[in-house]
Amino acid sequence: MGSPKKGKNYRHLPAFLLLFLAEGDAHGGGLLAVLQERLPKPHVDSGAVYRVLQELEKDGAVVFRWDTTEPGPAKKIYTITEKGWEMLDYFEADIIMRMRNLNYFLTNFQSLKEKNMNKKI
Repeated sequence: MGSPKKGKNYRHLPAFLLLFLAEGDAHGGGLLAVLQERLPKPHVDSGAVYRVLQELEKDGAVVFRWDTTEPGPAKKIYTITEKGWEMLDYFEADIIMRMRNLNYFLTNFQSLKEKNMNKKI
């Protein structure tokens, strides 16, 4: 069967980006750094972060302002909106449901593995 498709790694990227923006405004590179620091296996590239931020902007979940205070190119500083908070509520419910289903799988599969091991002894 092989490994999951690359896109599967990004399934919850919007949820994590909104979560980190709920903590405070940030630019894309800063959000990528937070993902890499805090998640055990982030598997995210910068292109994915910026694509998701564009989608969130299009959906009205985030807005941005240009930061020109630092030398070099201006940076987009993103802020979560009310719609973004609503999306976080949705992601919370979705993740809770997925965790319940995955816990069911893990519990039952572990039981089956133990039964199978006992048969081999």
